Amino acid sequence: MADQREVSILMDATQQTEIMEAVGRQNFFAAIGYLSTWNMSYGFVQITQDDTTDMVAVYKDTQDSWEDGPVKYVIGAVWHDDHYGFHS
Repeated sequence: MADQREVSILMDATQQTEIMEAVGRQNFFAAIGYLSTWNMSYGFVQITQDDTTDMVAVYKDTQDSWEDGPVKYVIGAVWHDDHYGFHS
């Protein structure tokens, strides 16, 4: 388990607002929380928007690995009309 995790949410205010308007604030923040804290083995996660309502989280071991290191895991938060499903 990583001692700590650095979470980067790579969405601007417009992107976040677009998702929240489509899925609701509570659903948006619940999905961010889940993606941020999933499997604390990895010290770094980047969360990005994918489509209008969906998000993708990429997990890595070290900060240096963002440019050239291997991706350890990827999870998509996919909106299903009334809830998010999380798929790897």
